[in-house]
Amino acid sequence: MNVLTTTWHQLVRRRLWPVALLLLGALAAVPVLLAKDPAPVVPTAPAPAVSSNAGADDAIAEPVVAKATPEDRSRRRRVLGVRKDPFEPAPLPEPKKKKTTTVQTAQQKPDTSANTGGSPAVPALPAPTIPVPVTPAPKHKTYPKGSIIVRFGDATADSLERKNVKKLGPLPDDKDPLLVYMRLTNHGKTAVFLVDESLDPTGDGTCKPHPASCETIELAKGETEFFDYVDPETGAVTAQYELDLLDIK
Repeated sequence: MNVLTTTWHQLVRRRLWPVALLLLGALAAVPVLLAKDPAPVVPTAPAPAVSSNAGADDAIAEPVVAKATPEDRSRRRRVLGVRKDPFEPAPLPEPKKKKTTTVQTAQQKPDTSANTGGSPAVPALPAPTIPVPVTPAPKHKTYPKGSIIVRFGDATADSLERKNVKKLGPLPDDKDPLLVYMRLTNHGKTAVFLVDESLDPTGDGTCKPHPASCETIELAKGETEFFDYVDPETGAVTAQYELDLLDIK
């Protein structure tokens, strides 16, 4: 009883005693309701079954195609075009014929104009070809790099010999050198010649180190210099030479 009393005091304190009373009443009413007999259920008469296939059977029974009467058979049917069997396969397309053209050359074409006496025609022989001589192209003359083209000789002569002179080349020759071509200067535009002490130069060239003492002379392309040969014993001019600088390679 202590447990029930304590529980009831707690419910009263928390103001939950109406809920407890409702729960007790529900527990007491459940056995009473279960003990009562249920009321008999009156069975209802089943509704007459209506066949849903009645309309379908009637529609099936009625033929879609009616029998043809003798009048319909005697009547002539008019069909446009030729009657065609729907089950007959379609005819295959006819292959297109390719046009073949034959080209007959003049050599293959027989000459019937000459074949009048029964003898076969003799084919014409091709004309002989005459070989044409081919003139070889002139070879381009090459010069050593840094060489010069000059004319040097007796100033009183009608013409001077043209020659190519390499570096350290003597003029007029190795046996009696009067001038020696040394090098190029001024970005390859001026040629420097070593002058023999027996020559007295006059002309377009520039003497170095001084015109009074000309040890070397510089000539540009197109310039001309004359040299008087002075006899060292007598001091007289015995010959005169001409130097023309034509080109620098």
